[in-house]
Amino acid sequence: MKRVIVKSKHLLFVLVCVVGLPACTFNFNVTGSRSALENQVMGSYKELDDDLILASSVRGPNVPVVRKPAVDARLNQQFNQDDIGELADLGLIGETSTGMVVLLPSTLASGAKVSPSQLQLARKLIGEENRDRAIIWQRIIAANPNLHASDLPEVQKTYAKIRRQVLAPGQWFQDDRGTWQKKIADVSKSS
Repeated sequence: MKRVIVKSKHLLFVLVCVVGLPACTFNFNVTGSRSALENQVMGSYKELDDDLILASSVRGPNVPVVRKPAVDARLNQQFNQDDIGELADLGLIGETSTGMVVLLPSTLASGAKVSPSQLQLARKLIGEENRDRAIIWQRIIAANPNLHASDLPEVQKTYAKIRRQVLAPGQWFQDDRGTWQKKIADVSKSS
């Protein structure tokens, strides 16, 4: 009886392998390699996020004075993140090719009714977000010995490229040539 059960288990295993495995699909996403500058920018943001976690801990170490403005800027970005996302979803703001946030030109605006209070909030958040980004970019340059103040435009372009990748479908951005485009859904991620 045991022998029949063991043979049945082996037969079931072989059957699953023969019938089940061909039904499985493997999805490999090949992405382009990141540039060294992209890795530095992403690494600097990760470092700031790690500092935020440490700063929020009651018994955590103090954030070094030289990094505090950038950590505060990152904290403010996280605080404003939802509001900025909503304004981008409304078609009120967009990402420039230099990594800044701006009110969209009226020719691109979605036509949605925007209240004066929403417009006022958008202007306030744009000012804060652009200030925070500038502080963080300066910190990235200061923290990386291979970068200098003259590299700021490249850091900004790299940041803009990273931001374009994480925008939600329907949000506006400028491509590298400065042409406004609406992000479309990435069909390769939905399958």
